[in-house]
Amino acid sequence: MELPSVAALEFEQLRASIKNYIKTKSDFTDYDFEGSNLSMLVDILAYNTLYTNYNLNMASNELNLDTAVLRDNIVSHAKRLGYNPTSFTSSKVQVDIEVTGLTALQVNRIGLKSGPILSTSNQGKNYTFVARDPLNLTVTGDTATFRDVELFEGTVFNIRYTVDTSNENQRFIIPNNFIDSDSVKVFVKADSTSSSSTTYARKNTIVNVSPSDTVFFVEEIQDQQYEVVFGDDVIGRKLQNGEIVNIQYVITAGGELNNVKQNSLKFIGTIEYVDSNNVTGTVALSNINFTLNTESSFGGSNFEDIASIKFRAPRYFAAQERAVTISDYESLIMQIYGNADLVKVVGGEKLNPPEYGKVFITIKPKVGNVVSDTEKGRIVRELRDFVVGSVTPVIRDPRRVGIKVKPQLIYNKNKTRKSEATIKKLVRDIIVRYETTDLFKNFGGRYSNSSIVADIQNIDNSIISTNIKTKVCVEIDLEINNRLETKYTGSFFTSIRSKLASKYAIVSDFFCTPGQRDPVIVGTPSYGENACEVDTNLYLIDINGNLLGVVGSIDYDTGNFDFSVATCSDEPINICAVPDDPNLDLDDETYPSIVIDDVIIIDVNDTDDGGSGGGDSGDLSPEDDLPTPDPGDTSGDPDINDGTDGTDGTTGDIDDPNNIITIDDFTLEQDPNRCS
Repeated sequence: MELPSVAALEFEQLRASIKNYIKTKSDFTDYDFEGSNLSMLVDILAYNTLYTNYNLNMASNELNLDTAVLRDNIVSHAKRLGYNPTSFTSSKVQVDIEVTGLTALQVNRIGLKSGPILSTSNQGKNYTFVARDPLNLTVTGDTATFRDVELFEGTVFNIRYTVDTSNENQRFIIPNNFIDSDSVKVFVKADSTSSSSTTYARKNTIVNVSPSDTVFFVEEIQDQQYEVVFGDDVIGRKLQNGEIVNIQYVITAGGELNNVKQNSLKFIGTIEYVDSNNVTGTVALSNINFTLNTESSFGGSNFEDIASIKFRAPRYFAAQERAVTISDYESLIMQIYGNADLVKVVGGEKLNPPEYGKVFITIKPKVGNVVSDTEKGRIVRELRDFVVGSVTPVIRDPRRVGIKVKPQLIYNKNKTRKSEATIKKLVRDIIVRYETTDLFKNFGGRYSNSSIVADIQNIDNSIISTNIKTKVCVEIDLEINNRLETKYTGSFFTSIRSKLASKYAIVSDFFCTPGQRDPVIVGTPSYGENACEVDTNLYLIDINGNLLGVVGSIDYDTGNFDFSVATCSDEPINICAVPDDPNLDLDDETYPSIVIDDVIIIDVNDTDDGGSGGGDSGDLSPEDDLPTPDPGDTSGDPDINDGTDGTDGTTGDIDDPNNIITIDDFTLEQDPNRCS
C-alpha cells in the first residue's frame, strides 16, 4: 500500500497523493476520479492538508528568533535573552531660560513648572517640548537663568490603576503605542485618601534589587504596547491590595521632530514667582527669553525594527551585562542609545600611538551626523555601570568619505534588446546594491571599483568595455574655536593623482576665514598632466586663485593630509581629490557613501574610430578633471567692512598686495619617474 508522501506540499501534489492512496483499495481500483463526485471530496482533503501544512510550518517558524516574522513573537524571544527592544524616543533640546524684570516684582524665588515649555509646528501639526520635572531657582538680582534645561518632545499623559490582588490577571498596561519608554514614571499611594505618594525607580536589570526596593520594569508586549511590571517581594516590593498606581508617560513623534532650530520654537511654559511678602504670581512671557545650547533638536527615533532586534538580542545576551570584549561594548551601546545606526569600538592599544586604558567608540546616529555632547555624556555614564576594571570609554565623532562615481560604458546597440534607459537603470541598481552591502556600508568599509565594473560588464553581452571615473571627497568639520588656527587631519585612503588637466589637484569647498572679505579654499595647484612639478603643499587660496600661504601638506602615495586654518564658520567642508587607485579601505572611525553621477552610454556604432569613443563622451580613460567649486552662498569674514568707510575692506597682511604668494615663490619637487 502506498502511503501519502510527506514531502508533498503543493495542492496538486497532495491531491495526486490522496488519489493514489485511494486507488490502492480494491473497491476503487478502476474508479474514474475526474468524472465523479468523489473528486470534490479529494479536493477538500487536499485543501485541508495544504492549510494544515502551511499553518504548522509558520507556527514552527515562530518558535525561533531567527525564523520568526511576527514582531510580538520576536520581542518575546528577545525578552528571554534579557533584551528589551527600544521604543519611540523623544527628540531633545537643551536650553537656557532667562527671566528678567524680577527686581520690580521683589521676587525671592522662581519656579519653572513641568509640562509644555516650547512649541513648534511641522507639516501642519503642532508639537511641544516638555520639562519632565519642575525646577526652582533662588533670585539674587534683576535677572535669573535656568541653565541647561533638558526638554523632551511629546505630550504628557497619566493613567491610574487600583491594585486588586484578587485578580490574578491584573496588568498595568499603557494604552498607547507611541510612548517614550524612558519617560515612564510611577507613583504609588497607599489608598485613594492618601495625600502623599512614593516614587518608584525604574530598573532595566535585577542587579542589586532587594526585596524591599520600590522599583518597576517596563516591557514591550503585544501590539507594540507597553506594560509596567512590579516586584514580587523577591525582586522588588510587591504591590498591596487597594494601593493606587499612577503612571505618567510621554507620547512622542519620535525622529520626526529632530533637527528643529531655535527660530522654529516658541516659549509657552509657565514660570511662577514668590515675592518678599510670600505672594505668588506668574512671570509675563515678555520677560522670558530662551537660548538653545544645541544647534537643533536631536536624539529622536522610532520603534526598533525587526532586523535590528534579531541582530542585537543574541549579542546583548552574550555580553552578560558586562563590557569586556569589543562585541560587549557594541551591543550595550546599541541598547543604551537607540538612535545608533552603526557602532565601532577599538581598544586604545591598537591606535598609533597607543593609548592604554581607554576604549574608543565611534557612533553613527540614524538621524543627524554626530552624537551630541549631552548624549555622549549620558552614554558614557550609563556604560560605566558595565565596564570591568579601570577602562575609560571615549566617544569619537565619525568621519565621512564620499565617493563620487561616473560610470561610462561602450556597448553595441545592435546586439541587445535592452534600451539605453534600461541599461542606465541597471547600472545604477548595481551601485546602489553595492552601497548596501556589509562590506561597504560600515565603519572600515571597502570600496572596490573593480568589483562594480565586473558586475556592470555582466549586465548584458552587448557591453564591450566599462570605466568608472571616481572622485573622493573627505568631509571636514570646521570649528570656530574663537577664530584661532586649528589643525585638521584626514585621509583619502588611497594614492592620489598629483597631475590633472584641471586647475587644482586637491581642492576644498569655499569657507570663511578671519581677515578675508571673500570666502577661501584649501587646495593644491595642478601643473598639467605632462608637467614635471609635484607640489606636496596645501595652500589657502582666495576666490581669485591667489595663493595666500602654505597651510598644510599632502602625501600622494598614502592620501594622508593635514592643514591648519582659522575659520569664522562651523559649517563642514569637503576636500576632494582624484584617486590613482580607485579602491579604498577605510579606517575604523570612517564610513563611506556613494554619489552617482550621470551614467554615460556610448554606442560603438556611433563612435568615429569604431569603439575607442570619440570626444569627451567616448573617453574611457581615468578621471583627470577636478572642477573648481562654486562659492554659492558662502560669505567671507562678516567683521570685514565692504570698503564704504574709505578703506579697502581687508585686514592684516592682505593690505599689502606684495604679500600675495605666487607659484614662483615655491621650489617644487620633481617627479622622479618623469624628470630625473
